[in-house]
Amino acid sequence: MNYRHQQGVGLIEVLVAVLVLAIGLLGLAGLQTQSLRFNNEAYFRTQATLLAMDMADRLRANQETARTNSALYTFTKTETVPTGGKDCTANECTPAEVAAFDFQQWRARVEEVLPGGLVELTPEATGTATPWQGYVIEVEFSSTESATDQIFRYRVRI
Repeated sequence: MNYRHQQGVGLIEVLVAVLVLAIGLLGLAGLQTQSLRFNNEAYFRTQATLLAMDMADRLRANQETARTNSALYTFTKTETVPTGGKDCTANECTPAEVAAFDFQQWRARVEEVLPGGLVELTPEATGTATPWQGYVIEVEFSSTESATDQIFRYRVRI
């Protein structure tokens, strides 16, 4: 048998194996990058859901006011966080002060956990015979995966 013609075959096999391994590692790195990006977006959506549910619970806690005086629980995205309001965790507050405190706490939390976070709370029109008041809670935040902002809407009846 003549082995002179077989020289370098082992080296070519090693180079092909290294090339296949490198392509696999690049694919794994791309997969990890995508996973991190989507995980971040899912985290923001979860936070938006929790914040909407937080406001729904605040409405339930001040139920009589939320049902009879929905103007106190009407907030737009352009409203700024009021400062210098009464701290209702340490002091006794009127229902109107509780509503202002709820908005202050909620809006500050939204700005803290969501990039470009904006919130809106709008009462739904209801008839006088209904024993409940409906609200639409809207949480908007900047998206890392698209150029448009993400909007989460939550409807609740109090």
